[in-house]
Amino acid sequence: MPFILILCLLLSPAAALACGGLFCNARTPVNQAAERILFSKIDDGLEMHVRITYQGPPTEFGWLLPVPRDVEYGLSTDQLFTQLDNQFGPRFNLRTEVDDDCIFDSRNGAEPELFEAGGADTGVQDDGADSVAVLSREAVGPYDLSVLLPTSVDALRDWLDANEYQIPDAADATLAPYVEMGSAFIALKLLPAADSGDVQPLSLRFAGDIPAVPIVPTSVAANPDMGIIVHLLADARGVSTNYRHVAINESTIDWGNRGSNYPDVVSQAVDEAGGQAFVTDFAGAHESAVFLATVSEDALDAIRRIGPSDDGAFLWGRIESILRSELNQNDSDLARIARGVISLPETIDINEFLMRPRRFEGSPSADLIQVDIDALVARLGSEINDVRQGIGALFSRNPYLTRLYSTMSPEEMTVDPVFAWNRDLESQSNVYNAVRRVSCVMGRPDWDNAIIETESGLRFRERDGANPNVIVRQEGETIRQSDVPGASVIEIQMPAGQTQVVTDNRPEISQKLAIGSNTGCACSSANNDQSSGLIWFALLCLWPLHRRVRFQRS
Repeated sequence: MPFILILCLLLSPAAALACGGLFCNARTPVNQAAERILFSKIDDGLEMHVRITYQGPPTEFGWLLPVPRDVEYGLSTDQLFTQLDNQFGPRFNLRTEVDDDCIFDSRNGAEPELFEAGGADTGVQDDGADSVAVLSREAVGPYDLSVLLPTSVDALRDWLDANEYQIPDAADATLAPYVEMGSAFIALKLLPAADSGDVQPLSLRFAGDIPAVPIVPTSVAANPDMGIIVHLLADARGVSTNYRHVAINESTIDWGNRGSNYPDVVSQAVDEAGGQAFVTDFAGAHESAVFLATVSEDALDAIRRIGPSDDGAFLWGRIESILRSELNQNDSDLARIARGVISLPETIDINEFLMRPRRFEGSPSADLIQVDIDALVARLGSEINDVRQGIGALFSRNPYLTRLYSTMSPEEMTVDPVFAWNRDLESQSNVYNAVRRVSCVMGRPDWDNAIIETESGLRFRERDGANPNVIVRQEGETIRQSDVPGASVIEIQMPAGQTQVVTDNRPEISQKLAIGSNTGCACSSANNDQSSGLIWFALLCLWPLHRRVRFQRS
């Protein structure tokens, strides 16, 4: 069915409300997987930018959006939320320190986890066993980046296969010299969100100073544990005045996998608070970390001056070369605009054309490819420059950003969360750090019994090379959990003053995690061997990565 956008006007402007429910037709609700919102103070009220992650065909999308009567609306940009996620989403860093007395020959210090060829991830290294030491793994921009130290090409291949990479059969002989000299490897692939089919966000402006999200109608089309991320941009920390606030129990995080279960931990903590609560991912000065690129007037003039061509692919290639220096190559707004100004014959797929336009230059269909340059310049100005400059002005006027996160299931969506700003609360970082301390048993690292210590002071022992306290949920239900709670503190936040503690689980958590004296050590191994820069250059030249960050078969 065609795209449907319904603006339901509220009877009272007292509260400024964000997105409501999604419906594709009267019988089948659309799968609404997650929702992202930014509220910002403006001189005469509030401005809101909203993005909903949508799973399903675009023709099935429908959006029911309650708004105040005085609403003014326009387009926003996916790039805003991409940068907000990259800059202010939670990050979990685990550093490993191994006892100096251990017999350990890794050239990059201690290894956070090991992967044995032909088997699952393990914390034990058998003498002579082929393995891959995963020295680090973290989200870097749009990438899932891993630093690997393999003992054999076979082990490296097994790890890449297990993590959904593809590598040519003929690669072994080329990779072997680097493995033999003890080289590490960086493996890249795109994060799931970097390739999502998100619908285009909207921006709304209205009177009022009380942000609220009408979550009740959203329950009609929500998934279990649907994610809700609310950004509050002003000059003080944002809080929810009618939902509780939770702090997570950091011992339930999967530190070895960069906190990949963070949404599950939040879901558990929120349930323990009654199903209606937020955790603060970040609160503090944003320091202009969000920068949205625009197209300069010189670039727009250069596009206007491009003469007509019978070869539409050649024409778009010239335009693309101008825009490449202005915008990110994967800019979703540019891709959307291009789809609207390029006309192609039915034999050419628009996505394939945009990926490799020069491939079609001089083809029999080239004269059937048309580019509306006037429409392109107009849309670059209105949908990229105007929108992004306006967002930049919001961040310039409002120096403080708060990012609140929650997950809710349909049965919990009975009260709309309302927000305010509190000048009395402290800032909060989005970076969590912990140290894994590994002691020695008969001269070898005892990976099975390493101790993890968080910056907040929690100490707990791993079991069989993994954190036994990890919480994992599925379809709104906990499927793996120890007997420790997901929330360390449940509290009430108000528009002024300090928080009021409702439940403090920290003594119970510390007692359950008690492990006696620290058997680890606070020492690390230095990297005393640096491979030649020529080797790294050769490796990069031999194995260029595909756009989807997969090794390609020749």
